[in-house]
Amino acid sequence: MEKLYIFVKNYASMNPFTFGTVATGESFYDRHKECDHIVKTLAGGNNMVLYAPRRFGKTSLVVKAIQLLEEQGFICIYFDFMPVFSVESFVRLYTKAVASKQRNLQRFAETFNSIAKNIRPVIRFTPDGNPELSLDITKKQIDETDISQLLDISEALAGKKKRVLIFFDEFQEVEKLNKINFEGLLRSKIQHQKHVNYIFFGSKTHIMQAMFNDKKRPFYHAATQMTINYLPKKETIHFLQNNFARKEIKLDLEIAEYIIKAAANIPHYIQQLASEIWSNVSHHADISHEIVDECILQVVAMKSDYFMELFENQSTSKKQLLIALCTGGENIFSESYKITHRLPSSATLQRAAKELTNDGVIDKIDSEYFITDPFFKLFLKRTML
Repeated sequence: MEKLYIFVKNYASMNPFTFGTVATGESFYDRHKECDHIVKTLAGGNNMVLYAPRRFGKTSLVVKAIQLLEEQGFICIYFDFMPVFSVESFVRLYTKAVASKQRNLQRFAETFNSIAKNIRPVIRFTPDGNPELSLDITKKQIDETDISQLLDISEALAGKKKRVLIFFDEFQEVEKLNKINFEGLLRSKIQHQKHVNYIFFGSKTHIMQAMFNDKKRPFYHAATQMTINYLPKKETIHFLQNNFARKEIKLDLEIAEYIIKAAANIPHYIQQLASEIWSNVSHHADISHEIVDECILQVVAMKSDYFMELFENQSTSKKQLLIALCTGGENIFSESYKITHRLPSSATLQRAAKELTNDGVIDKIDSEYFITDPFFKLFLKRTML
């Protein structure tokens, strides 16, 4: 009984708000319709592309979908393109991701060797007896034929009775592999593979949209498209209130809405601000506007050196645009907006917007541009306006 009491006490005192990592378990909330749509689309044998700005919870949503699909018997392979910096790095990292889902590495190596001629998996054993996979690349330069064979592995592993689902995160980074026409190769494979389906997602929405909506690109209309938007406030309020209740902290409706607004209704920043509040209030407390404001300033203060460096590293035109976006982001290329905010020419402004978007500093939903980090926006308001 004493051990049970200690567990309950520790559970109640643990900070339930997580950010910077994949939200799982109780930290994952809502998105049930989106998750169900992903599961049904992939299970039904279709490919999908997922759009959403940074910090909107794409990866957490996908990880939840993977969990549900694996429960249905699908082989799910998650691969992040962000660490890829060359063709060889893709080969090594992708092979590792595929191998991690294999129960029998020896059988995997045999299947691999029957398809790929110049890339050979080698199984070694660690001192404690666990098998470990490495690659032996027998030629100096990996070419399109080698990549083509590598992409055939998933279909071979699926066989006739199983289905393989591949989750490509940060897919816009495939542009690093342009010299081997990776987009064209993968598109060709997708058209012919019968037991493999794909979902593509990434943090640079504008690049992803261009890849799948430009008639000149290989992936034009190659997948069902889905957009993740803001979370419903009702579910977010319920999530906040329930978690603060674990510490017997009262959060009324108005203050919950205030937290959501301060975090721009973006899941990552809602969790970050809520986490800071949790750490600064005691049991049985009531959360007030003053407590929320104090915690907002603490978050900004913790990141102020980074924010200042980020701003100082921008060109003059990008600095001007960032300051303008602190007061609104509708129709930023209109003459009235440029005159009001004393912005440069349309060509210079468009270049600034494109570069800031590519760097993830700003983003756009519909016709409105916005600074992706609401705390950076507040920092600029406090220091530059």
